[in-house]
Amino acid sequence: MKNNPSKFSNILRKYVHLRQQNGVITVWLSTLLYSSVLSFSPLAFSSDNQPHVAPTSEINRTQVCHNVSVQVLGSGGPELDDGRTSSAYLVWVNGKARVLVDAGSGSSVQFGASDAAFNDIQAIALSHLHTDHAADLPSFIKGSFFTSRDSDLLVLGPDGNDVMPSTSAYLKALFGSDGAFRYLSSFLQEGRDKYTLRPVSVELSASLKSPYATDISDNISLEALSVHHGPIPALAWKVKANGCEVVFSGDTSDKGKTLSEFAKGADLLVLHNAIDDNAGGVAKHLHMTPSQLIAIAEQSKAKQIVLSHIMKRSEAGLSALTEAIAVVAKGRVYSAKELMNIPLDQK
Repeated sequence: MKNNPSKFSNILRKYVHLRQQNGVITVWLSTLLYSSVLSFSPLAFSSDNQPHVAPTSEINRTQVCHNVSVQVLGSGGPELDDGRTSSAYLVWVNGKARVLVDAGSGSSVQFGASDAAFNDIQAIALSHLHTDHAADLPSFIKGSFFTSRDSDLLVLGPDGNDVMPSTSAYLKALFGSDGAFRYLSSFLQEGRDKYTLRPVSVELSASLKSPYATDISDNISLEALSVHHGPIPALAWKVKANGCEVVFSGDTSDKGKTLSEFAKGADLLVLHNAIDDNAGGVAKHLHMTPSQLIAIAEQSKAKQIVLSHIMKRSEAGLSALTEAIAVVAKGRVYSAKELMNIPLDQK
């Protein structure tokens, strides 16, 4: 069964004109989306926040991707009272947590709850250096003192500009001999501690034609794309492992309209849902609107979608947005929750 373009356009048009009444999504919109999902989408909606599952006959059954999952450590933004940990994700490969994507406030606590071992982490990939994406880095490094880790650790993130430091400068400001946490400076000095931090600042010229790319082991590699997040240097990350691809949008307005191509055919696409369609110009300069997220989900043909970085201003529309994406998405659609672990090879 194929989606009807005219029906999708109608849903998108109505979604763009979404209005909230006293913080509650209008009943007519939820009814419209629900009936549309049942009538022409290959996906079915579950009201108890379970993933939207397409019948197996509607999904390509070719099995290539295997033994990889993505665990949500933090699904929120910088708010103090949203009940969520700030953004962070683990990529598990063959039963071990290998890549940490972002390290927002509180993520080190969730890391402990995940039963991951810091010894197994091969790289930390930061989308940008806002506190809700990078503030817990010192907690991870200090905590590692009490582990048996003895292998060097890559910490990758964007280069700097006149607003934000580069990732290398950020680590120096934290752990350098004159840094805020100078008592941990041995982790930046070769041979002074059990392992050494290896900062990498990704050039902001990383593009679709020339993305940053690096291998971190025999079966795991990373790619990065520079994305627009207002004046803040920011990256979208792609992790490749065991034939799987997972893409993390990070915070971006997708001004250059590159994200759907970067995530084309991904086994999982994590999209940040920080604002609603009625947000002001400043917010839209920093983040994607729900209507953009719907279009990116459809255009990327990603096999699964996770909506994360959920804030109070966007949570009221989360159920309706999840339903709308279910209309056009190829497979499962999730609303992120702390510690949920999503296999990339599930059908």
